[in-house]
Parts: sequence; C-alpha cells; structure tokens
Amino acid sequence: MVRVVLFPKGPRDPAATDRQITIDMVVDAGGSAIGPFPAFGRMGDFTKPEMLYPFALMGDGRIDYGAYASDGARQDKLAIRTARLAPGAEILRTAAGTTEIFLIDTVTPLAAT
Repeated sequence: MVRVVLFPKGPRDPAATDRQITIDMVVDAGGSAIGPFPAFGRMGDFTKPEMLYPFALMGDGRIDYGAYASDGARQDKLAIRTARLAPGAEILRTAAGTTEIFLIDTVTPLAAT
C-alpha cells in the first residue's frame, strides 16, 4: 500500500493546495496500481475541512464522490491506474469535459501495523 499525493501542474500556490489529491492504493513491485477494487482518497487541503471531498477511485478510473454528487461529477476520471506511480509522473484528470494534468508529488509506503 502506498499514499500518492498529486498537485495540479503549474505553480504551487494556495489554489493548488486546495485541489491536491491524495489516494491510498495497492501497487505491485514495479510501482503500478493493481487490482480492480476501489482505492480511497480525497481532494482538498487537510487544514481546511470545509474544502475536503472524499472519494472512491473505481477500477475504471471513475471518481465516485458518493450519493450527494451531481450527475456531471459522476463522470470525473483520473488516469492513475494505468500509470507508473513515481514522483513527477503526469496524471490526467477529466472533469466536466475538460482535461487537466496533475503531477505526482510523493509516493509514500504505508507501513502495516
């Protein structure tokens, strides 16, 4: 298991921090996501609870924000399941018909307890 943190490509300003993505995923020895099961994450800054949006990342890359998401938000996708997870890798996020590049900032192993 690893925790992957991504930021929008571009300057690291407060708006970028508000839109950071953090996902906990299972990876193989080569650093690629494995398994068809959901990964869990959130978009937003932990220091601003009113700006946190938890989600499940489905096997096909769809971002499921839960029962209260609009129909449009149910079409959001994050192309992280087909990427090698390494700092600096570009990951495409598609939302509301537009595509945006996010960069992997860190990939941190999660220790078993």
